[in-house]
Amino acid sequence: MQIKDLKENGAPSTKGPAPSAKRATRIAVRDLLVASRGDEASVVRPSPRMIGAYAGLDVYLIRPDLNHVDPNYLLIALNSDAALKQLRMAATGGALPRIPKQALETVELPLPSLDAQRKIAQIGVLAKRCETLQTKRCEAQSRLNAAILAKLVKTAA
Repeated sequence: MQIKDLKENGAPSTKGPAPSAKRATRIAVRDLLVASRGDEASVVRPSPRMIGAYAGLDVYLIRPDLNHVDPNYLLIALNSDAALKQLRMAATGGALPRIPKQALETVELPLPSLDAQRKIAQIGVLAKRCETLQTKRCEAQSRLNAAILAKLVKTAA
């Protein structure tokens, strides 16, 4: 699993034998993935096609303890402006900033009760779904406008 796979939210781009390092861990449904390098810090949940793959050296894998942290809440919290600011400030390097693993371990996040986390996570999931639907609606509206204008131009000729 490489950084570009996180942006494409698809299947891992490389195939091959399982890593021999003992620390190699297969990506699970509950995990979160963080690109360790790049201009944009972001945290994502793995897509179904990522499950079972191994995270590469430039991808941090976060496996939350489900008894204390809801993965979707953690996703929202780590993608918050405050958390991303902390991660960006901890990044080192000029041309291609790198977030140290310790920065993820020490980022300060509010941790409400598990019940409250689940409620916040549900709202976050619904908000993301609304964003997706709004984007699709705008794209459809643009296609419709283009088709109408094309037809008007054709009939005017």
